[in-house]
Order: sequence, then structure tokens, then C-alpha cells
Amino acid sequence: MPGRSAAHDPHAPLAAARGADAVSGRSDQAVALGTTHGHLWTLPEGTGLHAPLGRLVEDPATGRLCCHLCGRWFVSLGAHVRVHGYTADAYRDTMQLLRTRPLVSTEMSTTIATRQARAYADSAQVRERFAESQQQARTGQLTWRARAGNLESWQRLERVGTSRAQLAAGRATRARHREAHLAALLTERGAPDLSTFLRAEYAAGASLQTLARSTGLGRNRLHAALAAAGITIRPTGRNTPAGKHSRAQAADAAAAARVGTGDLHGWLTARYDQGWSLTRLAAAVGHSTHWVRWRLDAATPGSDPRSRQRSLP
Repeated sequence: MPGRSAAHDPHAPLAAARGADAVSGRSDQAVALGTTHGHLWTLPEGTGLHAPLGRLVEDPATGRLCCHLCGRWFVSLGAHVRVHGYTADAYRDTMQLLRTRPLVSTEMSTTIATRQARAYADSAQVRERFAESQQQARTGQLTWRARAGNLESWQRLERVGTSRAQLAAGRATRARHREAHLAALLTERGAPDLSTFLRAEYAAGASLQTLARSTGLGRNRLHAALAAAGITIRPTGRNTPAGKHSRAQAADAAAAARVGTGDLHGWLTARYDQGWSLTRLAAAVGHSTHWVRWRLDAATPGSDPRSRQRSLP
């Protein structure tokens, strides 16, 4: 192809795109040198393809796009696919691409978007033409109308692949944040590793809930880390007094934060004396009425909140 470096491998981006879907061996067809290659994928009816369904393969070295049907590379596929008897929309439909997918290189797409944005900013006539669409975009109507008219497009292979890639990227980001949080926690506590930290905290009576909150580990990861540290989880109902005290403190802290006070006992007592019912107090702190009654008893040992003398305002 004119302008292409002889050292550049035109099949490299396709090898990357093939990934886990790679097939062993080559077809009997000879691979055309320089511009095309053998059929590695097929349409459901058997038509051979030079790029995977649901993906627009772009050569990172040249920015050109691979035509699924002939394997040649172009900066813009919109005009080329007419040679194969397709319109741009029909090509997207057949190749399971999103209807919003530009059939041009990333560089050209950016150039077009920049030019259109400049025209919108400079021309009152262009702004007036798009005024109704802008209003629909602000209210969300445009999104719903687009989705209602393209429901099947959301099931296309490109959408599925994009969603999977986004999920994988999200998991990787969460993993990095989790590792950074754990590293900071271990440094703060002076623990050489996670196993040492877990052994010390669990022996001191920390509950699984407390450990999960401090480490940021989910249930399965925490159980796996405890097992790796050689820790046998205490059976339910046989937690240590220190563990029960830890859970009670955590519940008190959460309730106090919910109502914005540093003295939960004082807050409960004052509201109860003002005429708040146990039900109203329970809703405010996010606990049951039994829990509220217990905390009021703890605030005034030996008293029964049901028989307390209210001091009405």
C-alpha cells in the first residue's frame, strides 16, 4: 500500500484483535501480502471476514481501519463499503457495530468533531438549528428517544464487548485502590503484611465486620485472607467479650454519625425527655426500638425508659 513502511506488520493489530478467538493454523487461501490477509472470522451465513464481528480494528501505527469484507485498510470506510454493496448503516448492522460508531479513523473523527464544535460556536444559524435537540438533551428526552429507537443496537456484539471491557477496567481500578488502601493501613499499624495484621486484630477480638470495614475486603476475599493467615473463624455465638464490645462501639459510632452528635446517650436521653417515642428515636438512629431502649437503659443504669418522667417543653 502506498505510504506504508516496509517494516510495519499490517497483520499485528488483527493478531491482537483475534485474542482468545484465535484459530490454529491458516486457511488454504494464501495470505495476500501487504494489504489483505486470510479469513479468520465469518458471518453467521458463512461469509468470510478479515476482522472480528462487533469490533472495528484500527491500526495504531497508521490510524487506518480494516474492512471486514476485503481486509484492506482505509482512513474512512464509509465510502469504501459501497464497493461491497453496503451503505454505512447496513455495514454497521451486518458487522454488529453500534449505530453511533464512526466509520473513520480516530484522528479523522476528532478532526471532524473539532470542526463541528467550532462551527456551532461561531454560527448563530447552526445553534438555532440544534436548539430543539439541545433542549431534549438537557431534559434527557434525547437519550430516551435514541434508546427507544435502537433497542436492538444495545444487544450488538460491540456493545457487549464494550461493556465487558468497562467492567474489567472497573475491577482493575478497584483492585488498585484496594491494594493502595491496604498498603497505607499496614504502614499505619506497623504490620509487615496482611496476615500479621489480621492475626493481631482477630486475636484482640475484632469482628469480621470490623476487619472488612478496615481493610476494604469483601466477604470472600476476607475469608480467603484469614485462611491464608492460618486463622480459624470463631463459630457464631461464641465471640469473645472484646469482639462484642467492638461491635457495640461500631453500632454506637454509626448511630451517632447518623444524627450528627458526639454524645449518643445524651442525645437519646434529651430527645426522649422532650417527648420523642421509641419508634421515632429508632427511625432517627437507624436501629430497632429494642436497641434504643437498651441504649437508654445504658445511659441511666437501672432505669426503665417506659417509666421515665418526661420533661415536656
